[in-house]
Amino acid sequence: MTVRGTGLLVVVATTLASFTWLGQAPIVPRPAPPVPEEPPLLEAQAGQVARLEWARGADRLMVVRTPAGWVDAAGQRWPSDVVDVAVDTLTSLHPRTVAQAEGTALAEYGLAPAVEQLRVLEDTGHKLIALDIGNRNPAWTGVYARRAGTADVLLVGSLLRWELDKLRSARESTKTP
Repeated sequence: MTVRGTGLLVVVATTLASFTWLGQAPIVPRPAPPVPEEPPLLEAQAGQVARLEWARGADRLMVVRTPAGWVDAAGQRWPSDVVDVAVDTLTSLHPRTVAQAEGTALAEYGLAPAVEQLRVLEDTGHKLIALDIGNRNPAWTGVYARRAGTADVLLVGSLLRWELDKLRSARESTKTP
């Protein structure tokens, strides 16, 4: 190889090394996550919620907002942060997927009959939302739900299940010894 050829190879190698070392590809910001097209589960203001009713088989829970805070059917005070966070979750959680299912197909989602029911009411007794809640999806990243009276099966984030479990756990801590 000639001196000239060697010099050319050194220049090319130096250029490539400098691009690799100094000129790495610019950091491209990730695109924002897509905005869900479906409305949130609860299309009301959190302050409108006056009562939350939850049932899973024979296990039932009802909490009511009073001027003093949240209380259950037995008159026990509830930690307001637990109930308020559950309500906030309902107002911010959007279904990720909507599927049509009827009859026996609902059983595959745990919705015939529903595993759980959740009812949220305002102070006049008007239902803000009535949800039938079914099984978790196979990846456990979401839970199947259905607005009562509709055939649409919604896949919502597993945050719904987590908040309902926190409500159940909070009930244990409010029981007096």
